[in-house]
Amino acid sequence: MTEAVMDTIRLDDIPIPDLSGVIDDTKAPSLEDGWYAGTILEKRAFTDSNGNDRVFESGDTTSANGESRNIKLQVELTRQSDQRTVNMNALINYRGEDLTQETVQAVLAQQERVKSKDEKNMGAYFRPFMTLQRLGTLQRIAGVRQLQRNGNGGLDLTPLFGKKAYFRIGPDTREGKSQYKQIETFSDAAPKGKKAVLL
Repeated sequence: MTEAVMDTIRLDDIPIPDLSGVIDDTKAPSLEDGWYAGTILEKRAFTDSNGNDRVFESGDTTSANGESRNIKLQVELTRQSDQRTVNMNALINYRGEDLTQETVQAVLAQQERVKSKDEKNMGAYFRPFMTLQRLGTLQRIAGVRQLQRNGNGGLDLTPLFGKKAYFRIGPDTREGKSQYKQIETFSDAAPKGKKAVLL
């Protein structure tokens, strides 16, 4: 519209068009704390804000101090309200001895003592108990009878790729990261209960 025409029309007389479609689709949706459906990916490739091609891969690597291993899973979460997706990492730390028959049997025995009230809690077995729970959930998500080693000291994550699961998001607890979100836990089955609504 030319300036000459604009001079003869008052803005008050022009109807305002629908603005709802003017959104920045390039930004990831913000997520509330809670449960989301998601898919575990082998890798995700994208172009960052500087125009650089980036690839993040799922993997099982030795920790910085060499005393344990870190599983990092690339996860694509889907928000139910609008089906928009956002990518996050699920992190699982474990030690080699957690996967021995001796540790598994000791954890199960302590669990039975807690159930029968002979012990108040998992005590020294709490860390391996929590770790084995998380790894057991990964095994159920993968749909395999046993987790397998990858030949490089870690676990073979291949059966997990493309599998659907459920992930609970919460505040990042790492120092200086409170403005971010992290995957707190995950499940092979849809969460149940009043506070377990999928977002």
